[in-house]
Amino acid sequence: MATVGKHQGTTSDPPTMASMEEELTCSVCRDCFSKSHPLPCGHSFCPTCIREAWSGQGEVKGRFNCPQCQEEQGEVLCDCCPPEEAVEGKPPLAVKTCLRCEVSLCALHLQPHLERPAFSTHLLVDPLGDLSQRKCQTHEEILRYYCADDREYVCGDCLLDGSHAQHKVKALRQVEEDLKVILQTLLDKAEEKMKDGERILKEHECIDSTMADSLMDDISQVERLGSDLQIQVTQLVGALREITKRERQQVIERVHEDCSKVRDGMSQALSIQYYLASLLSETDPFLLIWVTSRPGQPSLCP
Repeated sequence: MATVGKHQGTTSDPPTMASMEEELTCSVCRDCFSKSHPLPCGHSFCPTCIREAWSGQGEVKGRFNCPQCQEEQGEVLCDCCPPEEAVEGKPPLAVKTCLRCEVSLCALHLQPHLERPAFSTHLLVDPLGDLSQRKCQTHEEILRYYCADDREYVCGDCLLDGSHAQHKVKALRQVEEDLKVILQTLLDKAEEKMKDGERILKEHECIDSTMADSLMDDISQVERLGSDLQIQVTQLVGALREITKRERQQVIERVHEDCSKVRDGMSQALSIQYYLASLLSETDPFLLIWVTSRPGQPSLCP
C-alpha cells in the first residue's frame, strides 16, 4: 500500500545510508528525527519546525506554504483553455485542480464544477502542477480515501484488494469535515482562554491602580500624623512610613507577578489560536490530515 511521500516510493534498489539519513533530517533545522512523515511535496520536517511554520502565518488565512520548496508560488495553467484563448502565448492560470477529473481549471472552466450537481462530489483543491503526488503508487489511481488505522491515503483499488478490510476508512472530504469540527472546538477553547486572560489582566490592572492610589493616601496620612506628633515620636513615624511602603510594594509585586504569568499563558494561547485557525482554514485535506496525524501524537481523525 502506497502513501503520499517520497519515503513510500517503489524502487528496486535498496535505500542507501545517505538517502535514509536525508529522509530523516528536517529540511529547516537539519536535526534528525526517528521516523519520516513528509508533506505531499516530499519534504520532511520535525514537529517543532512545521508547527512554527504553520503558526507563523498568524491571522493571515490561506494555504500552507512548504518552508523549503514553496510549491504554492508556482504557476499552474488551465488544462481546458484552447490555444486561441492564450494570453501572450500561454493559457490562463488555473484556480483549482479537480482530483476526480484530474485537470486544473481556470475560473471560467471551474464554473460547471461549482454550479452543476453532477460535479458536487468532485474534490477540488488548490492548483497542483504534479498530480503524481496525489496518486497511489501501486494502482496509479487518485487517492480519494484515508485509512485511520494505517494512517495512510488509499485509492479505490486499495479498498477492493482487501488490504484495508475492517479498517476505519473514510473519504478525504469527510475526514476533512470531521477534523475541522474537532479543530473548531479546540479553536473555541483557545479563544475562550484568551478572553479569560484579558479579563484577569483587566482585574489585576484595576488592583494595581487601586493599590497605587491607596499607597499615596497612606503615605499622606502617615506624613500628616508625623507633622502633628512631637519630636520624640519622629523615629516612630519614620518606621511606620517604611512598613507601610514595604507592605504595599509586596502587594504590587505579587500583582505584577500574576500579570506576567497571565501574559505568558495568553501568549501560548495566542500561538495555539493562530495554529488552529490556520489549520481550520486549510483547504487541502492532504496537508490537514498530514499535520494532525503525525506519529507520536494522538490522531484527530475520527
